[in-house]
Amino acid sequence: MTLPGQVTATLPLFRHEALSAGNKHALGAIRLAQPLSAWLVASCSLLLATALVAFIAFGAVTRKSRIAGITVAQAGSIRIAAPNAGVLTHGHVEEGQSVVAGQVLFELSTARYGADGELTALVAQQLAMRQQTLESEQRLRITQYRDRKRVVKQRLQNLRLETEHLAHEIALALRRHQLALHSLAKFDMLQQSGYVSAAQTQQKQEESIDMAARLGSLKRNHVQLETTRLGLISELAAIDTELATELAQLERASAILQQEVTENLNRKSTLITAPHAGAITAIAYEPGQTVAAGQMLATLIPRRINSDAANHPTMEVHLYAPSRTAGFVATGQQVALRYQAYPYQKFGLQLGVVIDVSKTPFAPSELPQHLASTILSNAEQNISGFNSSEALYRIKVRPQRQSVDAYGRMQMLKPGMTLEADVIQDKRRIWEWVTEPLLAAIERQ
Repeated sequence: MTLPGQVTATLPLFRHEALSAGNKHALGAIRLAQPLSAWLVASCSLLLATALVAFIAFGAVTRKSRIAGITVAQAGSIRIAAPNAGVLTHGHVEEGQSVVAGQVLFELSTARYGADGELTALVAQQLAMRQQTLESEQRLRITQYRDRKRVVKQRLQNLRLETEHLAHEIALALRRHQLALHSLAKFDMLQQSGYVSAAQTQQKQEESIDMAARLGSLKRNHVQLETTRLGLISELAAIDTELATELAQLERASAILQQEVTENLNRKSTLITAPHAGAITAIAYEPGQTVAAGQMLATLIPRRINSDAANHPTMEVHLYAPSRTAGFVATGQQVALRYQAYPYQKFGLQLGVVIDVSKTPFAPSELPQHLASTILSNAEQNISGFNSSEALYRIKVRPQRQSVDAYGRMQMLKPGMTLEADVIQDKRRIWEWVTEPLLAAIERQ
């Protein structure tokens, strides 16, 4: 009870220690969440909406076709094969070496052995004996015809001297005949004058006739000598013709013999030469190994004669695509190349341009023999649902660069490098891609 005029003290309901213990929180102090301001939320939402609209309006979707391929030399490649079975005895070139047309590349031994030794050597001995016989016969024929020709020339020389003497005798006989005729004319005049008898005149006539007969005989002999001379000249020409004919026959026989010698040497060893200038790659055999007929020994990458990069021929990419992938591939489309030898994660994508698409597909049996297995295995690995018996279209691509920058060095492209390629076929805006079904439905109406 409080009396008037007294001051009463206010006592707390709980003790001070209890209140102090109740103010301690084991999980920390209580903090009230402060909500974001409305303008900040609105700004962020507006920015997100603007970015989405810009992405739909200006963004694009690219349609690609993934195709497997391989690098090949632009000028193609030539297979250097063994013409027959044998043992590779010597290789005259090394990997990557430049060669010219006709240069010897490999030497192949095809020697055969019998009871008496190596057959090619025995045949070569017989052929050498035949060659010596032909040469001896040729020398004998030349000597014989030379002697005949010398005899005929001597006869012509003698005939010319005899003809000169006969001509001199004819001249003398002609002069004596003229004198006899002149003497006969004088006797005729004297007989008419009665100074000589008719018997004397007749004797002169007989002398004149005898001289005329001798003159005719001498002329006949001269004609015979001329005929003989022409016959000897003809015989001399015939000797030259006969000699040329026989020498030609001997030369023909010698040529046939040389052919047999060459063929015999080829039976012992065969020289394989380069059919074209270029660079040798993919040497498959070493000296001492046995090869079969038609076995590929190396590959020749042809090059132009004036090419500066003899060891680095210009490369192009051949892509092989099935019909479901090659339908929209056309010349001029860009291609992103990913070489398996140079992963694109480290060395980036390489670009190229489609330069040709085959009109008809290639059956697996029609693919290049030395690349068919690589092409088919690469296609099976990189093309989903690919069938190894499916025909493929060939797509030629020209790379923008003939090298790849790897670890600060320029690595040249090599033939036979497998790769994947993305052919960029179509590029559309995102809004076109989103509204494509609606646009298609409007066009159908």
